Amino acid sequence: MARGVNCIAPKTIMNLIMLISVLCLCTKSVEVEAQASRLPAAEVEALNETATQVGKKDWNFSIDPCSNDKNWNTQSADLSLYENSLICNCSNPDGFCHVVRIVLKGQDLAGVLPPSAAKLPYLTRVDFTRNYLTGTIPREWASTKLEYLSVNVNNLSGPIPGYLGNISTLTYMSLKNNYFSGTVPPELGKLVNLNSLILSANNLTGELPPALTNLTKLTELRISSNNFTGRIPDFIQSWKQLQKLEIQASGLQGPIPSNISALSNLTDLRISDINGTGSEFPPLSSMTCMEYLLLRSCNLSGRIPTYISAMNRTLKTLDLSFNRLEGDIPDLAALTKLKHLYLTSNLLTGSIPNWIKGRDNQYQIDVSYNNFYPSSEPACGREYLNLFKSFSARDKSSFGECQNSYPCPEGNNISFRFKI
Repeated sequence: MARGVNCIAPKTIMNLIMLISVLCLCTKSVEVEAQASRLPAAEVEALNETATQVGKKDWNFSIDPCSNDKNWNTQSADLSLYENSLICNCSNPDGFCHVVRIVLKGQDLAGVLPPSAAKLPYLTRVDFTRNYLTGTIPREWASTKLEYLSVNVNNLSGPIPGYLGNISTLTYMSLKNNYFSGTVPPELGKLVNLNSLILSANNLTGELPPALTNLTKLTELRISSNNFTGRIPDFIQSWKQLQKLEIQASGLQGPIPSNISALSNLTDLRISDINGTGSEFPPLSSMTCMEYLLLRSCNLSGRIPTYISAMNRTLKTLDLSFNRLEGDIPDLAALTKLKHLYLTSNLLTGSIPNWIKGRDNQYQIDVSYNNFYPSSEPACGREYLNLFKSFSARDKSSFGECQNSYPCPEGNNISFRFKI
């Protein structure tokens, strides 16, 4: 009897082992299937279509898109240049995960913006910055609940679609560095929740539509490097929450409207290369939190206002180059955070102030091409200070004095860089 038991036992044990193995495999299979089913099949299919449309060839659909696997989320030291990120929200009452964010920056994608993104009902953020995408923004996106839309630095063209005004949930929209043309559609005035509108570096023309006055929540507006016509509109006073305003080489004409004084929350104001009627320095005394003030080639005349010194806690850069400003440089010694001062090509007179001469090489100061007269203490020989052709033609001794005091060392090639 014992011998019989001994003969049967190994076979029984093997059967048990095989049964356990099968059960483990089944359990594993169920787990994988459950894992894969975290994202609804319709959204998986939408992602598949999206990959085809944009030209994304390295998404691995054998791996759960919501698993945070490196195939779907590639880490980068500099996310501003490259990012491969798909984010899901898995805390939904229906028990499923849903795609809420697609970020494909710097992927060299050469397709089109994907109409199939509209099939992802929970999608709130898309970013296709720095690719080679062509065409325009799909009409299908008008039905989405996007909050963040960035398609910077692509090859998109044609008019900015008016149906973008139907995406009422948008808070951020950036279309810069593309080939969009035509006028800004008035339908964008329906985006009343918009905080940031960035249209720089396109081929936009015409005047800004008055409907943009409805964008009262704007904190950032950038429309530089376009071909707009007409004057800088008076309705900019409607954007009282603005913190950043950029109108550089936009094609718009001056003068800078005086009601810009209503924008007391501005911390970054950059206006340049405006033609048309000149004006005196705009009233900016209410902007005490200014960090970057650039009014370059704006056809400004009169004196530099002394109230700029009241921006002493925040101002880092002041650029008033290529205007017709005259008189002395005011005392701005209180601007302890000021690192960059550019006053080149004006009609400034008087002496180079001692507070400028006393700065060290941490600063960049350019007062070239003005009409200063020399003081008893030469201001030359300072690496941070550009004085080229800064003195009145009536006194030609200053440049010679600088040459004699600071001759170029023989055998050395020395050059300094200044922004002009």
